[in-house]
Amino acid sequence: MQFRMLGPLQLHDDKRRTVTTPTSPKQQQLLKALLARPGALVPTADLVRELWGARPPAKAGNALQAHASRLRQTMSRAEPGGCGAARLVARDCGYLLRVRPEELDSARFRLGVHRARALVGTDPEEAGLLLRQALGQWRGAALAGPRGPIGAALAVVLEQERLGALEAVFDLALHTGQHRRIVPELREAVLAHPARTRFREQLSRAMAGPRGPVPAGTGRTLRPVRTAPGGAVQAGAGHGGAGQVGAGHRGTGQGGELDRLRALVDRIASDQHALQSAIAQLSELVGRTAA
Repeated sequence: MQFRMLGPLQLHDDKRRTVTTPTSPKQQQLLKALLARPGALVPTADLVRELWGARPPAKAGNALQAHASRLRQTMSRAEPGGCGAARLVARDCGYLLRVRPEELDSARFRLGVHRARALVGTDPEEAGLLLRQALGQWRGAALAGPRGPIGAALAVVLEQERLGALEAVFDLALHTGQHRRIVPELREAVLAHPARTRFREQLSRAMAGPRGPVPAGTGRTLRPVRTAPGGAVQAGAGHGGAGQVGAGHRGTGQGGELDRLRALVDRIASDQHALQSAIAQLSELVGRTAA
């Protein structure tokens, strides 16, 4: 089963090609908090705060148990053979969700960014392709819909990673001389994120055009960056469509620019453990503030 977080929360069964969405807001909040710490125990106190904030019901533990039971039923229906029910494990002090990294679209997105990082210096064209494929995982705003402090913190981190990946895609396109082809994409990004100064700078560079001749290359055809449901900007890779990334300047010279690109992609390829730790610290701080 696939847990899709890069957009509205979905449980996707690859075998039956079915999609299940928890309809209860509390179930969604609970599942998002558990997905923020996959395979780790989430304390009951954190989950109570996630679902009810600073004003939990009188018997919050019992209410949480009821929502967890219904979430098990939802996952059991979403996954063949009733395996979904065994994923959500109750402990004396909390709950944990059994999920493998390859079952998370966020993990696949980050893997694509990591792979692109390794190729920035030697094959910027392929690096751009991998970044666009990674961005193709996005269907809209991360974890859209009801969420508590843990889910909201994760959504913010994922959104910043997405925008960083977009910046890297445009930088690689500019580096390989594809200025005119990405102007429409950059205009869309600027409209969607007017406070993002980097997009405006990239648009100015793209409209100015390359400063020198770019050697002809075979190039690849990529789908353009587009606005996804919910107003998020995403990018995908494939055939037919605008946004060809040429093979010019394939890492020869311009060492400073390549170093900057490599640093940018490296920055957005965040470590999973560090991300979980940051989210845990932020949710704890929010909980103390709410209390």
